[in-house]
Amino acid sequence: MIAGGTGGHIYPALAILYEIKKTNKVIFITDERGYNYILNEKDLLNQKNFEVIIIDVISPFKKGLINKFKFLYFFISSFIKLTHFYFKYKPKTQIGFGGYTTILPCLIGKFFFKVEYFIHEQNAIMGRANKILEPFASKTFIPFDKIIPLKHFNKRIFSGTPIRKEIKSIKIKKRNNNKLNILVFGGSLGSEFFSISLVNSFINLNPKVKKQLNVFHQVINSKIKKVKQLYRINNVMSEVKSFFPNIEKYYKKTDLIICRAGGSTIAEILYLKIPCIIIPLKNSMDNHQAINCKIINDNKLGWVIDEDNFENNTLIKIIEDIITKNLHLDKIKVNLEKFKNENDRKKKYKSPNEILSKYIIK
Repeated sequence: MIAGGTGGHIYPALAILYEIKKTNKVIFITDERGYNYILNEKDLLNQKNFEVIIIDVISPFKKGLINKFKFLYFFISSFIKLTHFYFKYKPKTQIGFGGYTTILPCLIGKFFFKVEYFIHEQNAIMGRANKILEPFASKTFIPFDKIIPLKHFNKRIFSGTPIRKEIKSIKIKKRNNNKLNILVFGGSLGSEFFSISLVNSFINLNPKVKKQLNVFHQVINSKIKKVKQLYRINNVMSEVKSFFPNIEKYYKKTDLIICRAGGSTIAEILYLKIPCIIIPLKNSMDNHQAINCKIINDNKLGWVIDEDNFENNTLIKIIEDIITKNLHLDKIKVNLEKFKNENDRKKKYKSPNEILSKYIIK
């Protein structure tokens, strides 16, 4: 299994990993960032049928002469390390979950050692690494019934995105009408925008509305002290952290999520059927987050706010309407249920884990 080092790539890989390792030895190839996520899986690291291999990777598109030399050095050192790995372990199959980390292992395995590979895409527009790999892949698993670019149809299988076991086990608590629990996070890497602009919206709410608010807010490290102080001074009940390592604990008690439009985040929201306000990252690769959130907008599964046109009053109105007119959330929950049922029907009521495992486990 191979995945680049952001949560959006790592978490779906971990979700399917637990299924596969029941009957197989699994070797996980990633970079240093990806390994930091795996370190949180304490029960996984000590198991005999699991191993991690770390390779050095840098984007080939980074500018500057130093970065070009770094890319060349990392390429050569990783090539040697991976060649040794394939000689030693002779894997039967491999699957990549996106990120530049996946390119070299998949291609070395395929062309030097005749190991077929599969890829999984989490976004509505295919990432650059998967675009390179798709022509040679045996199958491509996709999160929605159609993604961009519209080609290689014969290889594509609508599987959805694998959901972690911690998320699947969640039982969402029924809303307490006296409180609106809001979870705010800007993705696994945090967000400057989410750390500043959204706080200003919350502290400028009507005082009566603020009393009914409980905010769980992820902010970047440098803003934690300031954000905590702003919430305290303005009487907003809150819990502020730089990262929520056990986010399932917060999902469980959340009535509304405010977040980016990463593919894995969208998948978890749709699985849990939690109403959301999506603010897509404006400079995401190939603008994939704007494409991802179309599914939310088109199916009325939440609200989508453009970051460039963001105004405090827009968010304030949505939150105040939710608290004063609970019908908004109820309607969205009905739409989320309908959407999930329709997607389940298209996948013949099979989970992403079942669909991927059928092809990977031989």
